[in-house]
Parts: sequence; structure tokens; C-alpha cells
Amino acid sequence: MSRNNNFDIDKAIENAMEVFWEKGYEGSSMQDLVDVLRLSRSSIYETFGSKKDLYLVALDKYEDQANECLVPILYEKGTAKDLLFRFFNKVIELHIPRSCLMVNASLEMTAHSDVSDRVRSNMSKNERPFYQLLTRALNNGEIKGNPNLRALSEYLVNVMHGISVTAVISDRQTLDNIVSMSLKFLR
Repeated sequence: MSRNNNFDIDKAIENAMEVFWEKGYEGSSMQDLVDVLRLSRSSIYETFGSKKDLYLVALDKYEDQANECLVPILYEKGTAKDLLFRFFNKVIELHIPRSCLMVNASLEMTAHSDVSDRVRSNMSKNERPFYQLLTRALNNGEIKGNPNLRALSEYLVNVMHGISVTAVISDRQTLDNIVSMSLKFLR
């Protein structure tokens, strides 16, 4: 990625992320990006390479922002149940009225291996803090039985993604019910 000092690259990526989040990759034209970023096509191509390269950078930025906002909750002091409730409430707040950009990417761009690889990597990164929290919870006697913590962590990633999609069309009570039912495995 070349460095053009005539504009704020981070702000351009942020704005591109918003365009892709609102319209999807296919629905976002180069003219949409030119208009929102207030850059010429040549500046966009020179700085980012292609529309697809800009999309990938925007996905990376989204992942970084989401992780900064959500993951620290899982490492705070408190019971696993309290932390997971706080985590999922934050997921709900972040995704009303639009779904997770990474989930959108997985649905729209599955044929593109570079996007699929990013989505898989994101899911793996999301699974790790859940696994660490569940390990602590198991050691503290907060989990019923002796479940497969890896599978349970993957389940919580799926719950997170499901909530981000459901938050677009459901009322808060429905979302709260989903969170409560999803956490029944905890004491």
C-alpha cells in the first residue's frame, strides 16, 4: 500500500468500511467510494490497489475495532455468566440496526478465498477469549457438567454472530431471550 500524505489513510479506511457495511461489497461502486472518501479513483487505486484490496483493509479495521470493544469484557473480573451477559449486551448495542460486517462478508463473499480466510481467522480469534473464560469458569465450578470447552467456545462465537444478524430485525426482548437461553449451561 503506497503512502499518499495528502489525506488521512485511516479516515479513508473508516469511511470505506462504512460504505461496505451499508451497501456490501458488490453493492458498493467505485463511484460510491470516490464520493464518500472524497478521493479520486487514481488516489484510491494508488493507495489501496483495488476496490477488493480496500475492502480487505476495511474488514481488518472492522475486526480490530470490534475486538477492542468486545474482547476486554471477557477478561474482566466477575463470573462467567455476568461477563457473557455484558459481552452479548454489547454485541446487541453494536449491531442495532445493522449486522456484523464480518458476518456480511461471510455471506456475500464466500467464493473469495481471501475473504473466507479472514472470516475464518476472525472466528478463531473470537473463539480464544471465550475458551479462556470458560476454562476459568470450569475451574471455578461455574459450568454444569464437563462439556467440551472448545465446542462450547465455538457455539458462543455462533451465538455472537447470530445475535448480530437477529439484532437487525428483532426487538430487545427477543434478543435478551436468546442470550438467556444461550447461557443456560452456566450455574
